[in-house]
Amino acid sequence: MKSLSYLLLSSFILFGCQKVRVDEPDFNVSVDKLTLRAGDTATFSFSGNPDLISFFSGELGRSYVNRSRTTMAGAPKLVFQSNMTQGVLTNPDSLRIYVSSNLRSYDSTGVMNATWVDITSRNTRWPTALSTTFITSDSIDLSDFNNIDSVNIAFRVTSGKYPTAQQRRRQIQNVTLTNQLADGSRYNIFSTFASVGWVQANIKNNPFPNLSATNFHAWNVGEAGVNALNSRLVIGGRACNSNGIPIQTAYPITFDPSTANNVDDNDDWLITAAVNLKTVRPDVGTAIKRSTDVTLTSYKYRFTTPGTYTVTFVAQNQRIDIAKEVVRQIQIVVNP
Repeated sequence: MKSLSYLLLSSFILFGCQKVRVDEPDFNVSVDKLTLRAGDTATFSFSGNPDLISFFSGELGRSYVNRSRTTMAGAPKLVFQSNMTQGVLTNPDSLRIYVSSNLRSYDSTGVMNATWVDITSRNTRWPTALSTTFITSDSIDLSDFNNIDSVNIAFRVTSGKYPTAQQRRRQIQNVTLTNQLADGSRYNIFSTFASVGWVQANIKNNPFPNLSATNFHAWNVGEAGVNALNSRLVIGGRACNSNGIPIQTAYPITFDPSTANNVDDNDDWLITAAVNLKTVRPDVGTAIKRSTDVTLTSYKYRFTTPGTYTVTFVAQNQRIDIAKEVVRQIQIVVNP
C-alpha cells in the first residue's frame, strides 16, 4: 500500500513539474471585400483554430488601439439640476460652484485651506423663483482644468441671519460629469448619485445633534469616511451625519436651514470625490469564439457608418495562466 501511495505521489510531482506548453496561434484572416457601402456586411474568413478570438470593428468605442487607454483630454462638461424654496429672494443667500486641485481633507480645516476656483458664472441657468421645480443648468465647460490630474467640485451655500425671514432651502439632483473627445465619443465620469461620492463640510452653524429631533444647517449627506452604512449616529432608525441629519442615498440632495426665522449664518459645502477630468473607458472587443466553441471559420459584420476602419482580430491560445496571442488587422473602407 505504501508503494502504491509513493508511486502516485511521484507521478503527481513529475506531472506537476512538467512545463506547460502553449503554442502561438496559427491564425490568419481574409475578407471578401475591402470596400463597402454603408449598410453592407463584410465576411471575414479564418484559418487555424485558436482557443479564443476577439473582434474590434475599429468603430467609435471599438478600436483596438484604445484597448488600454484610460485617460485622454477632451471637453469635460458638468450638468446639474437645482431648485430653491422658502426665504426672501432679495436676501443675499447664495449657491456657488467651485473647483479645487489641492483639497487635502474633507473637514472644515481642509476645505478652508484649499484653493478654490469660483466657476459660478459659467452657469446662467439658476432658479429665479421659489419653487420645487428643478432647473437644469448649462453644460459647464471644465476644459481649463484638464492640466490637473485630480480635482474636486463643490457646491457652497452661504446664508445670512434674518430676524424676520427664513433662509433659502436648496436642492440639487442629477449631477453628471462627462468627458467628450474630439472624435465624438462621450464618457460618463459622474452619472449616478453613488458614483459622485458626495460628502458635506459644515463651516458655520453646526449645532450638536439632538437625538430627539432632526437638526438642520447642513447638506443631508455624510462626511469623509462616514456614510449611511457605517455612521454611528442613528436617529429614528436612520444613519445620520454629525448634524443629526439622515444621510441621503439618492437624489435629490437637500440643504435645509429649518423653517425658523433669525437662524445663525450658514456656510456649508457639498463636495464630490476627487476625479480626473480626462477619464475615459478602454475600448473593448467582442468575444466571438471561446475555447469550448467549435472551430470558427468565418464571421460577418455589418458596417452602418461611412469611414475607414482598422478591423482587428486577436487570437489567443491559453493554458492555465499562460497565454500566447497573435493580432491580425485589415483596413476596411465604408463609402456612403
